[in-house]
Amino acid sequence: MNVKVLIMKRNKIVITMGDPSGIGPEIICKFFENNHRKDYDIIVAGIKEAFLPYKKVDFDIIEPDFKDERLFPIGKIDKNSGKAAMLSVELAVKMIQEGKADAIVTAPINKKSIQIAGYPFPGHTEYLGYLTNSKNYSMMLIGDRIKTVLVTTHTAIKNVTSQITMEKIINSIVNASNTGSFFGYKDPHIAVCGLNPHAGDNGAIGDEEERIITPAIQHCREKGINVTGPYPADTLFAKMLNGFCHFAVVMYHDQGLIPVKMESFGNAVNVTLNLPIIRTSVDHGTAFDIAGKGLASEGSLRRAVEIANLMVENVKSIGNI
Repeated sequence: MNVKVLIMKRNKIVITMGDPSGIGPEIICKFFENNHRKDYDIIVAGIKEAFLPYKKVDFDIIEPDFKDERLFPIGKIDKNSGKAAMLSVELAVKMIQEGKADAIVTAPINKKSIQIAGYPFPGHTEYLGYLTNSKNYSMMLIGDRIKTVLVTTHTAIKNVTSQITMEKIINSIVNASNTGSFFGYKDPHIAVCGLNPHAGDNGAIGDEEERIITPAIQHCREKGINVTGPYPADTLFAKMLNGFCHFAVVMYHDQGLIPVKMESFGNAVNVTLNLPIIRTSVDHGTAFDIAGKGLASEGSLRRAVEIANLMVENVKSIGNI
């Protein structure tokens, strides 16, 4: 990750409001209401009207160029909500590119809402890749001790085997290795999960480990990356809890998200690797079922801000400015 960071005494982090029909505005307001840390500055990219039902303390909101109706139905898929959410992301990226902020933290969006608003992207990650002209990015989920990097993301289980390639595995391993410095690891140990039970059991239960995964690991080891595996998923994460490795590269969505959320549900963080910007996100969705009811927790948002700030600090400490 070749990230440019603004030189300033206090880090500046921009939070995007997410889908205004969901819990994004509510958890942002709760963050400011309950947050007492003073060692970084926060600005919000969003539509001011979306925060009015929840706002109890004052904070800065910078608005995108949104000219449509500012009425966002709570708990419902809505075209205007999707458009406002994505324009807020675009504004936040522009702030980074113009040197006005150091990192982005995103509140959740609704995939259907952004699609009917005319954005042909599966989610934040792909849109951020588009805005920054980036390819070969990876999705990382961060718990307390468990950190996973996904080879495939929102892929149906029936399609996973066809989506796993040596190139994708190598990319995930390289991205995991390169992100070590953002978390204070000089030479991070990366463990790779197998796809099949018992990591294929020497080919007795599927051949993806021998045919694809192991060659990818060997290729990366030859390049000097500290990577081992493949390991059975049912034992690797127990070892991670005891400090076995820094990052785990996993083959599919639930293989990586279940252990993270089992360990840190409500406080996990999503990080996008190999972008020219630092971006973290909450680990949950728009939660339409509880939107507007005052029930949403800001815990994951608070930790996403803390992780973003940590990443900025680590980048500054190694002089990558």
